[in-house]
Amino acid sequence: MMRPVDISRKFGISTATIRKYELLGLTPPVSRSHAGYRVFSSEHVAYIACVREMLPAFSLIEITKIFEAVMSGEIDTALWIANKKQADLYREKLIAEKIAKSLLRRNGHQINVNRKELTINDISQETGVPATTIRHWDRVGLISVKRSPENNYRIFTTEHIKQILTIYALKLSLYSNHQKYSIEQIRESMYSFDYNDKNEILTMITAIEQHLSDMNRDQMKATSALFHLCVQVETNQFD
Repeated sequence: MMRPVDISRKFGISTATIRKYELLGLTPPVSRSHAGYRVFSSEHVAYIACVREMLPAFSLIEITKIFEAVMSGEIDTALWIANKKQADLYREKLIAEKIAKSLLRRNGHQINVNRKELTINDISQETGVPATTIRHWDRVGLISVKRSPENNYRIFTTEHIKQILTIYALKLSLYSNHQKYSIEQIRESMYSFDYNDKNEILTMITAIEQHLSDMNRDQMKATSALFHLCVQVETNQFD
């Protein structure tokens, strides 16, 4: 059995942080000694160790959702939730590749549509950016899209493909610089963005690619830690 101060020393975190984990449900319920002190078992240590390994890649909210499944014995559900995070990252990698081809004309990038007027599904397929995101950017004025007089559907052109990939590049660039994404920051960056400054664009894309690679490594470590926790839970044998 370990006291909060022992956990604090083991992981280099404050006792307040440990208490926060308890309140968020990131550990099983903690029992108390006869003197009223909280005591932690090897099971609690396993959960806290997993949290610490997962934090670089997952938010506390995401970890809480995953751990709810683990503690309910729904191990596969927990693993699928983590897997979706990896799938989302891979989608961002594919978008980053489209960004590089579009803004740097890598590998002779060509647009795969020939029509003058495109639907939102066409644009989403060409850029990899979800249609919901594109609609949001239209609503807040990051892009300007005309409407069909017949059915009021959005009408896109091939120029929107470049604009949308640029916006997504600026969004990823904020993340790569450890900044929070906001519409106003993107709007300001769009005003000063120079499509002709290939050196600056290359620097931005290189930083994005490195950020995504770092995130991939963090997610792999996090998933490995989660799987190790799940094995301990299933066997009821904790390190």
